[in-house]
Amino acid sequence: MNTMSRRGAPMNKGRRTGFGSIETYTRLAPNVDKGWVEQFVLEQRLIGVSGKRIGDSLALVESHVAESGESAQAAFGDPQAYAKEDAPAQSERSSGRIDRGWGFGIVLGLAGMLLTTFSAQAGFAGESALQVTIGHLVVLAIVAAAVALLVLKTHALMRVLAQLPIRSWIGWMVLLAAMVGALFFLPHPIGEIGVLAASVIGVVLLTVGLLVQLRAYLGGRVEEDEIVGPGEQPGRSRAGLVAVLIFPAATIAMIGFSWLLQQIPDLI
Repeated sequence: MNTMSRRGAPMNKGRRTGFGSIETYTRLAPNVDKGWVEQFVLEQRLIGVSGKRIGDSLALVESHVAESGESAQAAFGDPQAYAKEDAPAQSERSSGRIDRGWGFGIVLGLAGMLLTTFSAQAGFAGESALQVTIGHLVVLAIVAAAVALLVLKTHALMRVLAQLPIRSWIGWMVLLAAMVGALFFLPHPIGEIGVLAASVIGVVLLTVGLLVQLRAYLGGRVEEDEIVGPGEQPGRSRAGLVAVLIFPAATIAMIGFSWLLQQIPDLI
């Protein structure tokens, strides 16, 4: 069945729901096998197809399946293969990169979180200065490399996570172990900074990172590419706003956990 001829088929409309959720698939393609739809959507997302284009394609598949009685597998074939066939030209796809301002805010937030947490840990231990070690620099390098990969190779990273979930999980665990190991096995000091000064710098970095990310969010540069049906308009999601608050919230949680660990010896 020719792809272009199916493009003109009538589309179903309905109430819009959340981004990429199973409710969206069910609403846009209620007569299509959910497993087929999920694989199709995942592949198009990994390719970089926009949410609006995916919604149009789902409505098209639904229209054909509902009218013909054929299954999506029989009419369109393998969902991943069809997703590639249905995808627009490379020039019409998403760049697959995170907004630069958003990425810069992530870097500042991470740096602020680490510095604030390390300085708080030193303060809880009764130290007046934070010893900067080789391990700290290794952790910073690992984090910087991870952020660069996330910003520059977003879709490639998504593909690895989706297709190799177990290996990806193992990879993240190895990465975490490497950071923890660097702190424990590379304690050689290369300098020091006062706990108060380190805390102030960390809070400033956190604040600036939050403001930079908030500006990118309010400027519409990090909107979720929601899957919507023909004629629908995407809503403004709060997920980006939640992401803006992740580093401050994580910093508070890590400092609280560090304080709790410091109190355990006194409680025993």
